[in-house]
Amino acid sequence: MDTERESMSRDWQRDLPRFSLNRRITVLVLMMTALVVGAISTAGIPLELVPRGFEAPTLTVTASWRDAPPRDVLDKLAIPLEEELSTVRGLSEINSYSSTGRCQVFLVFKQGTNMDIAYRQTRDRILRAKARMPTDIDPVKILKIDSSSIPVMVIGIAIDPSVTDAYNLVQDEIIKPISRVEGVASARSQGLREKEVLVELDREKTRAAGLNIYLVAQKLAQDNFALASGEVRSGPQKLLLRSMARYQDPDQVAAQLVAPSIRISDIGTVRYAEPEKLWRVRVNSKPALAIEVYKEGQANTIEVGERLEAAFDAMAANPKLANSELGILFTQATVIKEAIGTLLDSGKIGALLAACVLFFFLRRVRMTLIIAAAIPLSLVIALTAMYFAGETLNILSLLGLMISVGLLVDNSVVVAENIVRLYKDGATPRRAAIDGTAEIALAVILATTTSIVVFLPVALVEGRGQFFLLRLALPLTVSLAASLVVALIFIPLAVFVTLRPTSGRLSSHSRSDRARGLIPRFAETFHRLIDASLGAAYRHSLGRINNGYSRVLGFFIRRRFDLILAIVLVFVATMAGPAAHLKVVDVSEEDRQDFDLNVELPPSYNLDDAEAYFT
Repeated sequence: MDTERESMSRDWQRDLPRFSLNRRITVLVLMMTALVVGAISTAGIPLELVPRGFEAPTLTVTASWRDAPPRDVLDKLAIPLEEELSTVRGLSEINSYSSTGRCQVFLVFKQGTNMDIAYRQTRDRILRAKARMPTDIDPVKILKIDSSSIPVMVIGIAIDPSVTDAYNLVQDEIIKPISRVEGVASARSQGLREKEVLVELDREKTRAAGLNIYLVAQKLAQDNFALASGEVRSGPQKLLLRSMARYQDPDQVAAQLVAPSIRISDIGTVRYAEPEKLWRVRVNSKPALAIEVYKEGQANTIEVGERLEAAFDAMAANPKLANSELGILFTQATVIKEAIGTLLDSGKIGALLAACVLFFFLRRVRMTLIIAAAIPLSLVIALTAMYFAGETLNILSLLGLMISVGLLVDNSVVVAENIVRLYKDGATPRRAAIDGTAEIALAVILATTTSIVVFLPVALVEGRGQFFLLRLALPLTVSLAASLVVALIFIPLAVFVTLRPTSGRLSSHSRSDRARGLIPRFAETFHRLIDASLGAAYRHSLGRINNGYSRVLGFFIRRRFDLILAIVLVFVATMAGPAAHLKVVDVSEEDRQDFDLNVELPPSYNLDDAEAYFT
């Protein structure tokens, strides 16, 4: 009765290997389909530096009011912004920083807040706050940190000081060609200021002429305009009029009358130059700036990076930029290629070592190849799932795949070895394949499930760590589940095909004779030599460890209380020793190839003195 019940409980465990052996063509088609779809998915999956869709729960609002003192910036910009932004839903913390001509408001939101909605609400609150702010402020900017905020390339430029118009040179020869590259969304300059017509009035001369600086500025603004002036009808035609009064050059501004017989040149100076900057950037003793290039949302990072590198090579050969130094400071494409190359090389080495270990223990080439084939097949299935789930191939997903490489052969090894064991005990190849898989099917399923379940709690992690842990766990769990399917369906069929039928078994002497007739004698001798060498190496290394382990296991089975006491003592010693001195840090130390030097100068130093000191 117990035997019948046990047989019935194992029927479901025999269904998968029986299906694999009875439907060989179907299984072969499924495997080829998985490989083909996997190859297409692998070629089409986007390559990114960081997972797509990451959004930090923070927003930064920046408002600028040129030359305003910090107190006025606080009263006129920061406080109105704080009062309005404090009503945004989901806000956890708000901070502001006010300096000369600028204020920044930092918003931190609660975990789980929809940052798209928070961004729209922040924009609406800024519109309300602008009604209480000065009218001459610069446009208020909102910075949202996500995966698209990382530039795809950063180009550094050290401009020759003899260049008179660096702004137009950079715009025409660098930014515009980069913006025309396919897949580029925008190119922004950092440190480049456009020249302006600067009117600097002498306070004493202006006061002596009885003029007010504000009224002079208003007069210049009224004389420089372009506006619609209505329309004129001529028969059936309607012509639109536009009144324009523009200063063509700085000399016209200098000659402008602001009072009877008083011109701008009489009370001040007019020059065409860059506005005063509160910072300096120099590279190799030359004024420098950076160009940040951002790609379109769905553009392939590698392809955009290659096009930008080609465009950069063309710009470097431009004779107009011959006296300027250009260099690529950062490019995502290079970082991605290096990261992927390193991980893939590590994965190849790991897979090769796994195959060598399998061959060392199995000492059969065909069996080693069958089990090793589970690694790429499981990885291809995982990449297919990632492709259709809309995920990208990034550093985290590649790390998950590389971690799973060593785990993917476990199920296949157990199934294949059990099938071969039953075959050696006298079972037919079919019976060995079915019974060998059924005997350990439940154990394999439970072992794989426990490995997968370990990664489920990452969904309960709070904070931004949940986003990254999920991207690490997805390829790992899918590849492990794929290895289970491979072990229960593909491995039994592959092992069955390699086994000889029972009726075809020959004695060792006759088999040796047939082998000499079919296989070259040197190959036969080489195979026996390798098998004997590996067998001897196993007996003198792991074989002794196995024997020692058996004796230790037998000893502690007779003294179970001693074993429990030893485990408790080791646990207490570990917690009181190394674990007690283990440091917990937010970010681990990293290897760097550069260092920063910060210098604090005396308060009497101005910007020109600081530049002269560092020069």
